[in-house]
Amino acid sequence: MAYLAIARKWRPSRFEDLVGQSHVVQTLKNAIQFNRVSHAYLFSGSRGIGKTSVARIFAKALRCPNAVNAVPCNECTECLAISESRSVDVVEIDGASNNGVEAVRGIRDNVAYGASSGKYKIYIIDEVHMLSLSAFNALLKTLEEPPAHIVFIFATTEVQKIPLTILGRCQRFEFRRLTQLQVIERLKYILESEKMRIEEEGLRLIASYSDGSLRDALSLLDQVLSFYSGDKTGQLQLTEKQVVEALGVTDTNSAWLLINHLVDKNMKSALQQVNEVYRSGADLKGFAERVLEQLRLLYLSVVSIETKQAVSADELDISSGHFNRVQEAAQKTNVLQVERMSQIMGKTIQQLSWTSLPQFNLEMAVVRMCKLDDLAQIESGLKGEESEPKKAEPAVTAAIPAPVSVSAPVPVAKPAPMPVATPEPIQAQSFENSWKGFVDFVMKKRPLLGALLTHAQFRMEKETHYVLAFPEGSFYEKQSMDSKNYKDIGDALKAFFGKDTTFSLSNATHLAEKSLVQQQDDHIKALKKSALESEVVNEMKQVLGAEIVDVQVDLP
Repeated sequence: MAYLAIARKWRPSRFEDLVGQSHVVQTLKNAIQFNRVSHAYLFSGSRGIGKTSVARIFAKALRCPNAVNAVPCNECTECLAISESRSVDVVEIDGASNNGVEAVRGIRDNVAYGASSGKYKIYIIDEVHMLSLSAFNALLKTLEEPPAHIVFIFATTEVQKIPLTILGRCQRFEFRRLTQLQVIERLKYILESEKMRIEEEGLRLIASYSDGSLRDALSLLDQVLSFYSGDKTGQLQLTEKQVVEALGVTDTNSAWLLINHLVDKNMKSALQQVNEVYRSGADLKGFAERVLEQLRLLYLSVVSIETKQAVSADELDISSGHFNRVQEAAQKTNVLQVERMSQIMGKTIQQLSWTSLPQFNLEMAVVRMCKLDDLAQIESGLKGEESEPKKAEPAVTAAIPAPVSVSAPVPVAKPAPMPVATPEPIQAQSFENSWKGFVDFVMKKRPLLGALLTHAQFRMEKETHYVLAFPEGSFYEKQSMDSKNYKDIGDALKAFFGKDTTFSLSNATHLAEKSLVQQQDDHIKALKKSALESEVVNEMKQVLGAEIVDVQVDLP
């Protein structure tokens, strides 16, 4: 007899065999028992978690003549025919290869005919999201008002691709991704039945690589058992090391050892660990992804400690032994450090997809993560620099009144020259402020005119006469010469500065002050230049191995 893969051999044939989908099972069983069977069901969720298996079991429960409490017997000819995909009245269709209008037209023509036996005729369409839009539209009418004997069951991994008009006509069930504990328990049951044994850590490794998919876990288990199928003792017992060897992957311990070295800032040991993994022939990108998974566990543990909200091994979906190791490491670091390590590792994983020297990229990432303390010192120094002016200000302000207090007995005529010596800067500054206030005033009345004035270069020729300059031939010069705009500018100047205020237009921009827009641009350029030349920023670039893409300035 031909070998049957474990995933097929142990495919659930009863509702009780399903793992982690109790919410779906209970609803479907109740629907049958209380005669509330809908005409269309949609099963959605990730791969390998039981969507098609539930569809087949549900079809058996609907058609089995010996079913008791919605549980099929799995022994009658109808149950066996459905299990072997040869039932005339349970039609399974692959949506990927039958995605056109012609395939749907065939369904539409056949639904008019009743089942050859039993009450229901069932159509199971797998990967239904692969149907074309025309095929979905052709199915709408049949799906909305099907004959009483028809039941549609759709299965998909990408529910977002299904039109809302289809979703609204189905009862939708979201299948849950399995936890590692659920996968491990199922693997243990299967191994006991097969009279084999794998260590707990080996099963956990298989479960972690399955990504919540029981089918993937069973395929990996099949691969491991095939690797050691030469054992003739009758009681095959495998360790985690043997599982790692069979799958050609990196174990959890290798990734966690690197995390420990990073937390301890032991750069030499961390680089040696990367070198060992590389020489073992493991995929460095896969190893980096495992490290990122461990960083996630460490991050959640550190957060729980800092927020004083306890987290358990079950919540993190790891073993109690590994949980203790994670908690121990969490005591040595903080949230910010783990966040930065995760960011560096995430960026490195992207680089490992295309780099020609993956070991070097990973080694650079390890060095950066070990030098994160240098970044903390830079930040503390930066905070110190920011706090220094606050301490210096009182000293400056204290130095000003000192001469005043000393010169107080001297004749009072001495302070008089002070205001006389600086009238012009004060007037110039007040004029610029007044001009900005005037533009803001116009902006509230007429926003478009105010926007025009922000591009005006200005000067004050006399106390009540202003000159507005625009580049010759520019759009703004033409707009300012418009009769309505010209009149409104004059009226606004009189309303803000006084009724005797006059103005004129000019294109001699070299004789005028810069416009508000030009002043703002100059200010932004100065801030960007200052940021790029900052010693702190350059040191951060070296520590993080980063590049400055752009400098964004937030203006009030």
